[in-house]
Amino acid sequence: MSSARSRFRRNALIVVGCGVGLAFFYLAFRDISWGELVDGFNRMKPLYLVPSLLLFLVVQMLRALRFGLIVSPFCRPGAKAMWDLTNIWAGLNILMPARLAEFVRPYLLRQCGASFSSGFGAVLVERFFDLSGLLTLLGVVLWGTPHLAGKYSQLGGVLLAFLAVMYALILLILARKDSVQALSDRLLARLPHRAASFLGGILHRLIEGFRIMASPWQALFIFLCSVSIWLTFAAITYLFLVAFSIEVPFLAAITIQVLLCFGVALPSAPGFIGTFHAVGRYALTIFGVAAALAVSFATVYHLFNLVASVLIATISYLTGGFRFDQGIFGSGETDCSEGEESLPHATSSTK
Repeated sequence: MSSARSRFRRNALIVVGCGVGLAFFYLAFRDISWGELVDGFNRMKPLYLVPSLLLFLVVQMLRALRFGLIVSPFCRPGAKAMWDLTNIWAGLNILMPARLAEFVRPYLLRQCGASFSSGFGAVLVERFFDLSGLLTLLGVVLWGTPHLAGKYSQLGGVLLAFLAVMYALILLILARKDSVQALSDRLLARLPHRAASFLGGILHRLIEGFRIMASPWQALFIFLCSVSIWLTFAAITYLFLVAFSIEVPFLAAITIQVLLCFGVALPSAPGFIGTFHAVGRYALTIFGVAAALAVSFATVYHLFNLVASVLIATISYLTGGFRFDQGIFGSGETDCSEGEESLPHATSSTK
């Protein structure tokens, strides 16, 4: 029964995601002619693809380093294994609908000796750092951009203050984890059993995953990695803007990147088709870019991310040790540290 219910939810997510993608695709292209789209493509200078690809590789290295630090309390794959895992996830993340690729890394980490629940908790923690890094950049943009209305500057300051308070609360929670767990259990007991079980499982995984933040310096390093990842993505966005001869400041590229990230966070069709294009279009029109040129930019930028992600994922899958027949359908383990000297292989799947 539970298996059938799980399949139903997964299929429902896929249907909803594809529907959302089609709706956004219509919003992006509804009034753009093929001729206008081609004219926009012709403005692209392909030379900028080379530094963009190099920066994309830097992003993947930072992601692999960050996720390796997050899982280090319970699993220590080798550097090559973490690089492969990050690339495979990134490729599937852009191909699979409705954010289903978020389950890929917990499954693959099982081959390194980690439990699925620990891996999923690590993914939740990474998502927290991603969100906080994005919100930090958005707060800085709103707070520090000249010529914005005073209310936006104040909103940026409030956002930065909120993030600081949230980090302090998380560190406080970790210092009193048992008390917080007992309090949450009492509060969840007031809810219906199904809701309490669902929310309790997420909260437990999140608290367990945040063990890494028991070390403030490691937590700070992971946070700085997250900010660096999104700044590097913003640099790629800026290169594409320059490639299309779109003259906007770098802060505009940060804003566009933040909006794109929030847009593709929605359940969507495979490849973020539709959501990426619509958000890209309306993000650029904020800065006075014509709709046709904005859609051309979003289309090329989306294609670049898709091709780069899938290509690197394919190389990592073919040259690495991860296999989906073991990671998803079996319980076998593979030596994730084979050929690696930087990190010892995991010996258990604790917590």
